Amino acid sequence: MNQHRSRRDFLTSWFDIFREVSDAIRSTPRTDPRTALRPPGALVPDTAFLEACTGCGDCLPACPTDSIFTIETSDGATLPTINPSRKPCYLCSDLPCVAACPEGALVRPETVSQVRLGLARVDPRQCVTFQGQACDLCLKACPYPDQAIMMVGGRPLVSSSSCTGCGLCEYACPESPKAITVLAERQLVPGLRVPRSEDLAG
Repeated sequence: MNQHRSRRDFLTSWFDIFREVSDAIRSTPRTDPRTALRPPGALVPDTAFLEACTGCGDCLPACPTDSIFTIETSDGATLPTINPSRKPCYLCSDLPCVAACPEGALVRPETVSQVRLGLARVDPRQCVTFQGQACDLCLKACPYPDQAIMMVGGRPLVSSSSCTGCGLCEYACPESPKAITVLAERQLVPGLRVPRSEDLAG
């Protein structure tokens, strides 16, 4: 009897572990190579980064927060990337990922505040503040509150001139889908920092 119960408990525990792992896999945000964020200091234009990056992966272990991982593109290339919903960039003061890059695909900016991974955008259809509810989690998560993100009329407003695209706001957002997400820098019009699809010049 005890032997039967032990075997049953053993099998049950393994099924529980399998279910937890399966749930974790299903809940892990997928990363689209077309919209994935580059690591801090990625060369611009993006073609320069793609030419310089060999996919060596040296920037991965250099990241103390495990924010960088690799993905495979449609043409079989392996590239380092950041998915803020999975793990944002914590903007380390010394940017060790940049220092670890042997190919010069990542270049250190003058200051960490000049990092430009992308631009956070608020979706008013998802953000509860647009339905009259109070929430300022994105502001609290932002490393440059009242500069990169400010609250105007109780709603978050992102400054295109100050947002680093670190994704800490996206990571902190409790909504599903996220009410604030980061658009990769290469999807923005250089200088203007507006989505290319919104470029009035065509």
